[in-house]
Amino acid sequence: MTTRCLFLLLLCCLALCTRAWAGGVQLAADTPSYQLNTVADVLEDPGGQLTLADVRGKQAGAFRPPDGGLSSFGFTHSAYWFRFELNNPTAQPRDMLLVLRTPWLDSIELYQPDEHGGYFRQLQGDTLPFAARPHPHPQFLMDMRIAPGRHSYYLRIASLQAFMNPFELWQPAAFHDSDRLWAGYFGMFYGVLLVMMLYNGFIWLSTRDRNYGYYCLYLVIFFLMNFSYSGFAYQYLWPDSPRWLTATYSSWIFLYQAVAIVFACHFLEARQRLPRLHRILRAYLVTVLLVWGGSLANDNRVLHNALAVYFIFVLTPLILLSGLAAWRHGYKAARFFTLAATATLIGAFVTALTVSGALPYSFASFHAAEFGITADVVLLALALADRINILREQKEAAEKNVIHEKLQSHARLEQAKLALEYTVQQRTAELARARDEAERLARIDVLTGVSNRRYFEEIASHEFARARRYQQPLALILFDIDLFKQINDSYGHAVGDAVLRDVADTSSQVVRDVDFVARIGGEEFAVLLPGVAATQAIASAERLRGEIAARQLDSNGQPVRFTASFGVAQLEDGDNSYQTLLQRADQMMYQSKRAGRNQVSPLL
Repeated sequence: MTTRCLFLLLLCCLALCTRAWAGGVQLAADTPSYQLNTVADVLEDPGGQLTLADVRGKQAGAFRPPDGGLSSFGFTHSAYWFRFELNNPTAQPRDMLLVLRTPWLDSIELYQPDEHGGYFRQLQGDTLPFAARPHPHPQFLMDMRIAPGRHSYYLRIASLQAFMNPFELWQPAAFHDSDRLWAGYFGMFYGVLLVMMLYNGFIWLSTRDRNYGYYCLYLVIFFLMNFSYSGFAYQYLWPDSPRWLTATYSSWIFLYQAVAIVFACHFLEARQRLPRLHRILRAYLVTVLLVWGGSLANDNRVLHNALAVYFIFVLTPLILLSGLAAWRHGYKAARFFTLAATATLIGAFVTALTVSGALPYSFASFHAAEFGITADVVLLALALADRINILREQKEAAEKNVIHEKLQSHARLEQAKLALEYTVQQRTAELARARDEAERLARIDVLTGVSNRRYFEEIASHEFARARRYQQPLALILFDIDLFKQINDSYGHAVGDAVLRDVADTSSQVVRDVDFVARIGGEEFAVLLPGVAATQAIASAERLRGEIAARQLDSNGQPVRFTASFGVAQLEDGDNSYQTLLQRADQMMYQSKRAGRNQVSPLL
């Protein structure tokens, strides 16, 4: 009974599967994407000569079902045809995006049904200029209009690079939402690489340690290799050079391996510590360079591309074993290097297996090398820092021995050094104080103690820019002491100077702490009021005018009274600089003088 039930259940499952495939991929409004390469029938075209008519006619029965979800065919001269069926159950056509995730495919031909029962072709691939793509994206995006009902579609792909064909059908809005996450991932990844390149490059420029130089070169080559294989190099670096792009794909891999070997030799100090290992690494380096040159000279691009990837399977274990050997021989700096090589080994192996077709395509498996290199970057940075710490510890130990042996002879030298350092520090502090005082004096008006015109212009320009940026009010009070020349002529310049000082002191006491008071001319003063609108500024000007008018000085028993005329202006939308604000305040000040002096004229 149990066996019979299981048999019936198996028949039901097979019937459901057959029905699902017989109906093809049925589109649903709530489904954002469909993985098509796992359901598409496949036909290999070894000679690359088959046409659409061939695969729809005499070769139609040669299509085979998808092979277990694998989306890579390794390295091959063959072209491949994919046939998939889409069923639009609605009465309206649906606009979708066909997304091919592999940026290095040479030729892509999509055949869609047209209104007349025939097919029309869309053509893409990295052998065409980037500008020919309908969507400016590093991956291949092809527009599809799915007519109501059930229709068959054909996709022909040819590539001399690793033949990977993960392709998906997306609703456009859903794809763009997903694409933001994809772009964010690469932004973070390249950001980490850039930061590490700049950081280690700065250390190399500072120390001239060749290990940092080779490490920076290692990061730069990996960046160019990954940038190229991710499609960004074609989009941003050489969009009009498809031949250069296809010629350099695998060259970056060979160059990356060569630089990795050179960096490993220098970092592990293989020549001095492990001479036999050094000879092996040098032999491998020569082999890589010879294979690189030989495969370039050969017209067989598939062989060239395959060798570049397959050599990765040799490089990563070799570097890992080198790190372990150096660690075993007591080189502590090899600890982090070995961990970094392990991370790179795992990531590179998984990606290489995916590219060669041994593993199914997935985001994690295809980008495993990037995950590994991210860990590798961090761990190698720690390895370089650890190496410096070890060298510093060795140096400190040697210095302690020297100091211990020559302690008596160096005692007086150390005392003199301390005295000299103390003298230098004292002198440095005096110079700093003198510099600060000189800067302060350069900013103030010596007679009145408030800021001078030059400092006013600096602050006014800054406050103007800040008010513009944060959309805050800014007001300016400009005032001039009335009949100041008569004061000088009647009481002498000493009394005139006293009046200027008194006006400056009064202004500083009346305005807020955040307001800025400056003497910008002979008897002319300015008050800059950040965050203050015209109404408040007028009130402040009236208060200051009253305080000045109430002041009285004494000159040989004679009272000396004085007033000032004020102009007030506020920042307006059309102002291009603080000079415009200053000009309006100046006009208002002279309007006050013409109106009888000792008053405030605002510009509202």
